[in-house]
Amino acid sequence: MNIQIELTGPTSSTQFTHISGPKASGVRVDDSVIYLFQDMKCTNPRKSNKKVAFFCFSSDEKSIIVDPDKEILIDDNTNFFPRLKAMFPLDKCCYVLMDIHYITQETGKDELIFVMWAPEDAPIKEKLMFASSKNYLKEKFKGIKKYWELHSLDELTIEALGEKLTVGQNSNIKSVEGHLL
Repeated sequence: MNIQIELTGPTSSTQFTHISGPKASGVRVDDSVIYLFQDMKCTNPRKSNKKVAFFCFSSDEKSIIVDPDKEILIDDNTNFFPRLKAMFPLDKCCYVLMDIHYITQETGKDELIFVMWAPEDAPIKEKLMFASSKNYLKEKFKGIKKYWELHSLDELTIEALGEKLTVGQNSNIKSVEGHLL
């Protein structure tokens, strides 16, 4: 969507153009990202066995792609949170989609949460691309209700994740992915 505003007056004529969507950053979302999101959103039948998937910029910086080296599978809950935390790069931006299981006093729940990771030590150019692409990626992930923006590993705690999962609810979480709170 392009929005053009033309300001005219007695002294000058100026035009401003605002471009939103993929044109704003020039980065597009690869189809594999969309397919993986749609699969993780479905509970039955599910083709993918991913519980956590990382997305990064392609080497030519023109696309957001699935990072094939960073994932946690559904059946692999051993040391879930420490493993998850170790996957976040200290000097590179990325996006993460997590299918988190948690237990409240009332019931067990599963929730997709979209994490936007922009660490302080990431290059400025990458942070700019990241910031201008995140809303476009959010639009592609229709139905996600939970978003979490992080800039440091200190912010990434199991307690903070529990709080994000229950924002706007009167639920007390007992555990997240088997970790007692």
